[in-house]
Amino acid sequence: MSIYTVVEHPQLEAYLEQYSIGSLISFQGIEAGVENTNYFVTTTSGEYVLTLVESVTAEKLPFILGYVAHLSERNIAVAQPILNRQGELFGSLNERPAVFMRRLKGAPLDIPNQVQCSVIGHTLAASHQASAELAHDEFQHIYQWCSEVSARVLPELNDADKHLLQESVLAAGMIPWAHLPQGPIHADLFPDNALFDGDSLAGLIDFYHACSAPYLYDLAVTLNAWCYDEQQQHYDTDKASTLLNSYNAVRVLDDEEQQWLKAMQRVAALRFWLSRLRDKLFPKDGELITVKDPNGKKQLLEHLIKDQ
Repeated sequence: MSIYTVVEHPQLEAYLEQYSIGSLISFQGIEAGVENTNYFVTTTSGEYVLTLVESVTAEKLPFILGYVAHLSERNIAVAQPILNRQGELFGSLNERPAVFMRRLKGAPLDIPNQVQCSVIGHTLAASHQASAELAHDEFQHIYQWCSEVSARVLPELNDADKHLLQESVLAAGMIPWAHLPQGPIHADLFPDNALFDGDSLAGLIDFYHACSAPYLYDLAVTLNAWCYDEQQQHYDTDKASTLLNSYNAVRVLDDEEQQWLKAMQRVAALRFWLSRLRDKLFPKDGELITVKDPNGKKQLLEHLIKDQ
């Protein structure tokens, strides 16, 4: 659980006065998430999730929340923000942007099954089709991000990891980023960011990494996250085929995307290896902090390199 900003009962009671969602009964920190502070909140009118956004600035939230609202309008299952009494998508609590969403049914997945992989492939493709209707605001150059974070963590690594990192960043620069189809993407669609009720998708959550980037990168992140078991160090090719076939049934990858898919999966593994290294080597201050083991994504990257 990550709690960077502690909220006291009177503070939350006061903040709730800005919304028409009842009076506070109880709340508790959510035992998930790494970069934002999240609470389950129970009021006299229902169950909600409160997010204090730590990972991005308030200036980026109109893009993120507008993207979520657009997906909802296109009948894609997402957790949608609740407007406050002023008609705004978010407010401010303890000097942090604060977003209320209705708590969805279902639960995050640990190890997804074949059916759930098929559902997420279909949903991801539909989200990409929907996002193509939007402007490409908040573009993030993934390769540039990897290069910058690599320079920061490199001095702290052993020689073998330095070599792996340098070669992987160099390879990432060979991808024709600007030529690939792109638009707003989730960018962090791990199994714990999709709530399922059995094999039915209740909704996608945690869009706070959303940005404009190649759709292929979003697909690569999802394939890596849903098909690789970090504990067993096993990449499930059957799940990967199921997810990819389901994706292609909705939005067919073009020739260039198919050519660069495996390379993009290596970039996706690199990006999350780097973020975990950064969080471990340079932790942020907070009350309760979850830091994920970087070795899982490093081992995935090594596997994908051997499999190329």
